[in-house]
Amino acid sequence: MSLEAAINNLVSRLESVTSRLEAVEKQLQSGGSSSSSSAAASSGEAPSAAVQEFEDLINQHVKPYVEIAHKIDATLGEQADMFLSAVQAERDFIQIASTSKKPADTVIQNLYMPINNICQQIVAIRDKNRASKFFNNLSTVSEGIPALSWVLQSPTPGPFVNEMKGSSEFYSNRILKEFKGKDQTQTDFVQHFNSFLKELLPYIKKYHTTGLTWNPRGGEVGPNTTVGGGSSSAPSSGGPPPPPGPPPPPAVEEAAPSKKGPDMSGVFSEISKGTDVTKGLRKVTDDMKTKNRTDKSSIVPAVEKKPAASAKKTSAPAVTKPPKLALEGNKWTIEYQEGNKNVVISETEPKHTVYIYRCNNSVIQIKGKVNSIALDDCKKTAVVFENVVASFEVVNCTSVEVQVLGKVPNFAVDKTSGCQIYLSKESLDTEIVTSKSSEMNVLIPGATPDQDMTEIAIPEQYKSVVKDNKLITEPVAHI
Repeated sequence: MSLEAAINNLVSRLESVTSRLEAVEKQLQSGGSSSSSSAAASSGEAPSAAVQEFEDLINQHVKPYVEIAHKIDATLGEQADMFLSAVQAERDFIQIASTSKKPADTVIQNLYMPINNICQQIVAIRDKNRASKFFNNLSTVSEGIPALSWVLQSPTPGPFVNEMKGSSEFYSNRILKEFKGKDQTQTDFVQHFNSFLKELLPYIKKYHTTGLTWNPRGGEVGPNTTVGGGSSSAPSSGGPPPPPGPPPPPAVEEAAPSKKGPDMSGVFSEISKGTDVTKGLRKVTDDMKTKNRTDKSSIVPAVEKKPAASAKKTSAPAVTKPPKLALEGNKWTIEYQEGNKNVVISETEPKHTVYIYRCNNSVIQIKGKVNSIALDDCKKTAVVFENVVASFEVVNCTSVEVQVLGKVPNFAVDKTSGCQIYLSKESLDTEIVTSKSSEMNVLIPGATPDQDMTEIAIPEQYKSVVKDNKLITEPVAHI
């Protein structure tokens, strides 16, 4: 770090301390104390190491990002000011935790509510400015802001922050791609914002590995305690709610009462009469006997048959949803594409996975290297990809085509009818595992580029015989 940068950093920290002391002075003059941060300062208690290091992250990364955002655009500056307010409120949240015992979950949720309200406003700014030429900048921040809710996550807040960081980088990578070497201000915008999320991970690992650390010897969190000077009232509608608590336990169904058996007390009382039990019976006369009846007939009367219910069931209409193409964390999701021949994913990384679901009559192209690809419940869909680290899976599909341009270790085909697999020369050593599938073919390139690809059918029928007390299975060859 240069001498000038060190001096600027020191000045920023001194300004931060000065602003906090001024806020404490105002609160002491009014006789109030809205956060444990000011309470700690008024009692002479120094901030904990976790609080101080979090504030260092704010000074080193967030404040420079705010200054750069104001230089680029007024709307970006407005959003950046809200982000600064959110992280400063979170600093107060961590301060409260360092001086207090862990309260009930409802108290924690209410304490986080002011931060959540700011997060909603940050997302709302992005949604209101979708036509802005700085939409990628706005989205970088709005996709990264949920990372602040790590204080509510347990037992592993680190991976949660890493996932939010990946969502943010989806848009920040676009900024770098567009402005790298052209506009250093845009590059600095990305570097400072990404650095905050990146440095947040080792900070959490150091102080809050299994969740926000509370002080078991601290005091109780008061019912009116708030952070950032905000209110703990319910958030306004239109934004994402705070992460929900654990679901309630499933209701235990009461066992149905057993069917009450017949009352046998009357039977036993009649038996106890002895021979008098038959006194109440009527005597059978000769005309009541079957052999003397004149109305007998050997014809069994036909029973009117009720019309059988139609066996044909009305099939439920197919579920149709709007098409989707999005990167959620490290997972690309492609769903409900109908007749779309131009689905292209180009900004991929080796840690990304691709999940393709319910697509019909579409063509999907995946560039670069990804970890894995899954094709699920698709019809008449073709997938062209370059490189896969793990595997390509096809399940519950009909009439699909898969082509690899680079290398893939293995294919897995399950419950699929009609699957064409086109291999490249680099993938001739791939493994293909099939189960409960039919109409499958593998096409391999010819010896020279001018030769056509050779089509080889994957066996569907097998013959098994017992030899030496072992079951020998081999595919059936039809000549």
